[in-house]
Amino acid sequence: MMASSRRLHTLWRKDETTLRGRVLLKVGGSLNGQHLDSITTVLSELHRLKVPVVLVHGGGPRITAALKEAGIQAPFVDGQRVTTIEAMDIVERVLAKEVNQELVMALANSGFRTIGMSGADDILHATGVAGLGRVGQVTRVNPTPVLKRLDDGLLPVIAPIGVGEGQERYNINADLAAGALAGAIEASRIVFLTDVPGIYSDFAAQELLHLTTKAEVLRLQSEGRFEAGMIPKVNAVLSTLSAGVGAAYVVHGADADAMLWAVTSQFHEARDSRLGTRVIA
Repeated sequence: MMASSRRLHTLWRKDETTLRGRVLLKVGGSLNGQHLDSITTVLSELHRLKVPVVLVHGGGPRITAALKEAGIQAPFVDGQRVTTIEAMDIVERVLAKEVNQELVMALANSGFRTIGMSGADDILHATGVAGLGRVGQVTRVNPTPVLKRLDDGLLPVIAPIGVGEGQERYNINADLAAGALAGAIEASRIVFLTDVPGIYSDFAAQELLHLTTKAEVLRLQSEGRFEAGMIPKVNAVLSTLSAGVGAAYVVHGADADAMLWAVTSQFHEARDSRLGTRVIA
């Protein structure tokens, strides 16, 4: 066991009662290096504590590269990628067939019993967002397939693809997909792993929100305080809390201490407690 894992294991044992119910982790489109080490350490402890976990993943950079290679333009509007029918074929291939299977294999190689799933498999039902092509918004979540896999002792890894009434596919922002699914499976908390330390009330001034409420986030949102790339994440946090999830965390995916804090509400005494953002209803 690595030194960081031993330290995390010791800290976790201080308060194992902080974990109740299911946990949903939203991760990026790649697990490697420090990110993989941090996430597998967290998953190992959650498994030891018999806490069911669901992963929802993104894959933005991989999609961007694939679309560029295909010569397809896909600009962003308020943090969401405009997706044509042509682009949707590539998005689904990258997310559901490439990234999803790579994450499943990475976690399986670390000893986890995983299963890859697509939201289009009767999980995330969606309709299109006006002006964004095949970008979808979740209209209904069927949690049954996911809960069945959890009951079987598996770790579901889910690609954020939605399905419409005519079986058409939709590109759903991974943060929004994760938020919708967290509410449907009645998760006790959701943890968004990002490439920044949390939600900034003022990104230019590096003013990080730490312990805050849904009402405060709504106020900041109404003032236009969030950068474009953070808007879907903020919306996902708000919708998750509205769906009954107890708390939403936004932390850096390579920061093991921050992830520890997010999944157990504990933090490393040698560090400042401002390890990320926690939002409660």
